[in-house]
Amino acid sequence: MAAPDQLMFARRLGPTGRLFIWFLIGVACVVADARYHALEGLRSGFSVLIQPLRVAMRAPNDMASELSGFFVRHRQLQQQRDALLAERAQQSLSVNVARELARENAELRGLLQLQTRPGLQVARAAMLYKGYDWFAQRITLDQGAGSGLRGGLPVMDARGLMGQVSRVFPGSSEVTLVSSPQQLTPILVERTGQRGLVAGTGQGRLELRYMPAQTDIRQGDRLLTSGIDRVYPAGLPVARVTRVSRSQSSPYLRVECLPLAGLEHSRAVLVLIAEPQIIQPPASKPAASKPQGGKS
Repeated sequence: MAAPDQLMFARRLGPTGRLFIWFLIGVACVVADARYHALEGLRSGFSVLIQPLRVAMRAPNDMASELSGFFVRHRQLQQQRDALLAERAQQSLSVNVARELARENAELRGLLQLQTRPGLQVARAAMLYKGYDWFAQRITLDQGAGSGLRGGLPVMDARGLMGQVSRVFPGSSEVTLVSSPQQLTPILVERTGQRGLVAGTGQGRLELRYMPAQTDIRQGDRLLTSGIDRVYPAGLPVARVTRVSRSQSSPYLRVECLPLAGLEHSRAVLVLIAEPQIIQPPASKPAASKPQGGKS
């Protein structure tokens, strides 16, 4: 039996009716949004609400893209770095080669100027290596007896005297440098003409010995060979004075000098086989006097 407030013959809508009603509601919403933009606020609200979900869903893809790009950029940077390092090494090698060629050209130009002295006979040679002993003041040249070398000949480079030939072999020779403790070189001071004797210290330097305390010698004076020993030609540059000190207990000055020649790094050298000839001017003949004859 039906309740007092319940209709006897009421029926609920079927699925088709409900679908039709929702279709009409959807069409109305589409028309209202398309023509009057009635759902803009609702759309904006939903967009704000689902923004965190959208970011969370996109995060794995963004992270994967970022990691892939990081490794790609890292690899590219490594390749660029390797290319720059190789280019810098090549440029450094080119600069070193250019400097070495410039230094060798300067030495060769200096040696060519030395050969212009009249009557000077020389033999060109190159340094092979320094003495086996670390402290040895000797070098070995690539020329020997086959090139006319013999013991005692002076050896010099483009800047000054290096030493003299001490041992000769068929294809090489040994040179004792002026800085050797056993080497003594007669010199004169270019500025004053004062004669003296230079001795090696064994440490790549020279010392001017037995100079009286009143001698006029200054720092920067250049020392030349005097030629008095008939071993070295006169006028060859030997050293430059670097320090002059006086001692109260000694009557002599302490004069330290630095060799002008490149004892450690010169490669091209000249061996003086014969001294330059000094051309003497011809002596003028006295004019013959005419006999004065008297008149008969």
